[in-house]
Amino acid sequence: MQSPKRISLVLRAPEGKTLEQILQFAQLGAHVSIGRGLAVIAGASDRDLVTPAIEVPEFCIDEHIQMVADANRYRWLRDGALSTGSANVPMVCIGMGEPVGGADLDLVTDAAALNWPMVDEFANEVQA
Repeated sequence: MQSPKRISLVLRAPEGKTLEQILQFAQLGAHVSIGRGLAVIAGASDRDLVTPAIEVPEFCIDEHIQMVADANRYRWLRDGALSTGSANVPMVCIGMGEPVGGADLDLVTDAAALNWPMVDEFANEVQA
């Protein structure tokens, strides 16, 4: 296993205290010591970037990668399928109607999602 070049740490103040004492030292490029190790601050924020806010779903990189892949497929159906000039590519049709694409496909997809919401937990999080 290869040693990481970066890790993220989140600091919180002990019960009844603040981080005011260390705030002045939390500057990019400053050296920090943890245990016997020494590191350099490469990034800092005054927000909690690791733990999501209350009632916000946790960040899962695998779900976001899947969401991007799904979006790319939808983008192709939305913008590319109708412009291929071929009847042998996947296209979206509403019932027995003509193929739908572009902004029209966006509208019917949004309407369908409202009328027939997905049961999938992740899909519900995205729609919220």
